[in-house]
Amino acid sequence: WIWLFIFLAAMFAALNVMLFSSNWTARTPESKMPTTITTKENIGSTATAAVQEVAGAAAAAAAAAVEDETLLRTTCKCVDCEEDAVCGGLWRAYRYPGMVSSVEEAIHKKVHVVVSHCNKPLNWMSDYLNGFTNVASIHVISKCGHEVEGAPMGATTVVLPNVGRCDHTYAYFITTILPTLATSKDDNSIVVFLKDTTTEEFEHNDPGTEPKSLVHIASSSNGFACGVTFDSAWAGSWSPYHDKDTLFTFELKSYREHSTADEEPFRVGNKTLGDFYNSLNVTRSAGSVVQVCYGGIFAASTANIFKQDMRVWKTIEKALERGDNIQEGHYMERSWGILLATPLKAFQIEALKNHSTKVRTETCCYGGALLREGKEADDEDEEYGDDEDDDQQQHIKEEEKLSRDNWEVFHFYVLAGVGVISAVSVIAFTLSIGTTGRQRVLPLAQRH
Repeated sequence: WIWLFIFLAAMFAALNVMLFSSNWTARTPESKMPTTITTKENIGSTATAAVQEVAGAAAAAAAAAVEDETLLRTTCKCVDCEEDAVCGGLWRAYRYPGMVSSVEEAIHKKVHVVVSHCNKPLNWMSDYLNGFTNVASIHVISKCGHEVEGAPMGATTVVLPNVGRCDHTYAYFITTILPTLATSKDDNSIVVFLKDTTTEEFEHNDPGTEPKSLVHIASSSNGFACGVTFDSAWAGSWSPYHDKDTLFTFELKSYREHSTADEEPFRVGNKTLGDFYNSLNVTRSAGSVVQVCYGGIFAASTANIFKQDMRVWKTIEKALERGDNIQEGHYMERSWGILLATPLKAFQIEALKNHSTKVRTETCCYGGALLREGKEADDEDEEYGDDEDDDQQQHIKEEEKLSRDNWEVFHFYVLAGVGVISAVSVIAFTLSIGTTGRQRVLPLAQRH
């Protein structure tokens, strides 16, 4: 019995050591299964890390390296984060590969400015463009018959009939003026499209209208930046990216705000936005998710402008000559981003759809916008990853928890069993000693 008790005590100590070691290992990061899969995405991430390690490298070389990464990538790590250089700014449309190194660096880009003028003074423009070192041209296109006041020195003023509002102004600039300023698709300049109300109403509250920001984003591979961002109004729950099929069902039958005594009917021919867009005979195809810019303030690279066939821009100009307050103008407002922004790749579209929780289906306004709402939007994961990575990590965590639970149950039963056996052993050992003692004492008593 003594040897049995010693054996059980030793086994109990060994089991505790094993359990402690197992639990410690389960909680140590080294014990986790490897989750890194060698794919083109990892190759791209390695390229990004290498670019970041080259201190003092030229901005052009860094941008080229990121472009190479874009070509290698097949998945997005995240679309609203800082970790992913290719996709991290997609959801809010504020960061893309190929951008100049900083917002401050944007002031050195070659810039052309066009302003659609009606009746507001332009005294704000000098401060607005202050700091830019290479403003190649400023064109003020006035339509409402009012004198242009406060235009910057060196600005060229063009007077046109009052048709098509700012959208016609921009189309006219692209077809008639821009080809005299930049004749090459490889021209490395940015065109900033503004209204004379740029600094008024809601627009001055939006950081997107800040010129450095517009030029900074438009200098990227996206080649387009919108002056009115959803981020300032809806705290990132809305994206400027829209589901194209839903967007194209948008139909506007009338518009009375800022209406004029226009003799032309509001709508003729086109029923929906999709009908209008298809009538333009656009040769550059767009994906199933497209960028939409509201408000008529934006910037675009001359390279992206010239990527569209000039016949498309002339078709737009002609369509907008029909009148002032017309349906085509509202449809064109929603088409600038589709026409000027670089089309998304399939993996970027998939990532945006996966990040969103719904598509806005209301027909009155912003129809097709990708939304991210509710608890899922508020409780962001600490580590970003695609769905497959999230499932794998969750599966590993569940296995570890199950393993620890099984050990704890096993430990309980072992302790209970060892306790019972030990108690029985002690009792048996005590009884055996008592019995032996009596057996030895009894003969002595019998002698007396």
